[in-house]
Amino acid sequence: MPAISVLMPVYNAQRYLRESIDSILAQSFTDFEFLIFNDGSTDGSIDIIKSYTDPRISLVDFESNQGYVALLNIGLKNAKGKYIARMDADDVSHPDRFRMQFEFLEHHPLHIICGSRSIFIGKKNDEVQLPLENEDIKLKMLYITPFCHPSVMIRLEVLQRHSIFYDADHMPAEDHDFWVKMSPYGKFANLPDTLLQYRIHDNNVSMKQRSQKQIDNLYKAHLDYIIAFFGTVIEDSREEKMLHDLFFKDQAFTNEELLFCGTLIEKIIAKNHSYPVDTRKVHDLLAEKFFYKCTTSTGLGLESFRLANKFDFVNVSGPSKLKLLAKALLKYQK
Repeated sequence: MPAISVLMPVYNAQRYLRESIDSILAQSFTDFEFLIFNDGSTDGSIDIIKSYTDPRISLVDFESNQGYVALLNIGLKNAKGKYIARMDADDVSHPDRFRMQFEFLEHHPLHIICGSRSIFIGKKNDEVQLPLENEDIKLKMLYITPFCHPSVMIRLEVLQRHSIFYDADHMPAEDHDFWVKMSPYGKFANLPDTLLQYRIHDNNVSMKQRSQKQIDNLYKAHLDYIIAFFGTVIEDSREEKMLHDLFFKDQAFTNEELLFCGTLIEKIIAKNHSYPVDTRKVHDLLAEKFFYKCTTSTGLGLESFRLANKFDFVNVSGPSKLKLLAKALLKYQK
């Protein structure tokens, strides 16, 4: 049995496909099977894949398009490796990626997923600074997706034991939903090394304009984790929505929203609840996000400053409060 099963869906990726495949075949860790799924490509992708003779490659060729999530789930059902490594057909893996992730998971048996930092290639060349440690990852999952999906390596046994698969109904947040399902069963990690070059272009799902259904799916994926994380601390759908708004809403809060949010956080802090991370970190995050909402809601005038000072859990420096007061006064005078 191979140590690693690499899953790569391919759909009309001829421009970058060879570079991507080569980066996997050039890995310093060589004990893997490479499952490539051609998803009904209409360009030259299938010819590029068939040009390789490496015995580690297994091609599954579909005449019609099955969809990205369906292919990943087929891969999970047919993988033989101890670990699953994800890869996209337009990205590039560092030659030591598999070796470093395999060694980490072998030496950290309580960890069930290991990602890495990545660097964008294409429209921008920025490094993706992701949280590294388990507690930081699971805390920041409340408001970000903490892994670069094609960089991860996962314990297959955990997925099999708990029947965890990707859910097409959560597109384009199927990866976030996947991490949510995995989160109760072990620790998460990202290596500090940049082990993947992630290509940004107009065909990325994240770059396309999202339909209302996709927006709704993204909302649900985020909300599912918020509900699981806070458990019985939140009591109804109104409180669930308020926490989602605290972490994700771009618009300013109304006076009523700020007051309700502050009161809810006050109630949460007063309860004795067991979180997957240190309780103090959770309370500090809620306080930080609430104060930030006050600073972005200064259209309320002095009311935003008053509410920022109403709750004892808000513990920010004097200069920060003075800055908020100045912004609130400017809005008040207008």
